[in-house]
Amino acid sequence: MEKDIIKKIAGVASKHRNINEADIRSMMILVRKFLDAYDQNSFLILRLYCNWVAHNEITKSNTGLRVLAEINNTLVKVKSTTDTNEMQNLISQAIGYPLLRNELKTVFGLIGIDNTLITVNNVWSVFINHLIEIIRDVPLSFPPLSNLDPAKLKIYEKISNNPIKEGAGVISIQLSNVDYDELGAENIGEILCIIIKTEDTTTVVIPFTVDATI
Repeated sequence: MEKDIIKKIAGVASKHRNINEADIRSMMILVRKFLDAYDQNSFLILRLYCNWVAHNEITKSNTGLRVLAEINNTLVKVKSTTDTNEMQNLISQAIGYPLLRNELKTVFGLIGIDNTLITVNNVWSVFINHLIEIIRDVPLSFPPLSNLDPAKLKIYEKISNNPIKEGAGVISIQLSNVDYDELGAENIGEILCIIIKTEDTTTVVIPFTVDATI
């Protein structure tokens, strides 16, 4: 079975710049099956994204909640900055794209297949942009507080103890297209943004790009 999974992953990865959304969804599910043979505490970001492509909402992943904590901490650090590029770069790192790339590269090395899809920037850019489209509008959120197990509660407490402002810790994110014309900014149109929701119902909208060189 493992040989069959590896063969299928290799077949998809070999498409390089011709890879499409359906290919990526299939490949990530196959990668998740391959990872089932490894310790559950390995390749945590890769596992998160493998699950993200297959669900309509992510609420049970401790790794996902740690991503929310990283985004919360990043917003606390940059809340007074006016450098949009710096903010976008830090948010991209907080959401785990550099780690995703590194972990996927490691898995391809374990499998022993061509890693052009990951290592060549203009090919990786095609992959990551399709991946974003797959997970677009799929929330990564805390479950109801009454359902938090001890591990999730610990993550929640770290966020609530270091909020963006009092009572405004990050509890949910999603990538979505936002029509800036509807927000009153003329002649801009739709922009991919990360929409961040906090406990006090504040919504933060940040234009989102991924630097394929990181």
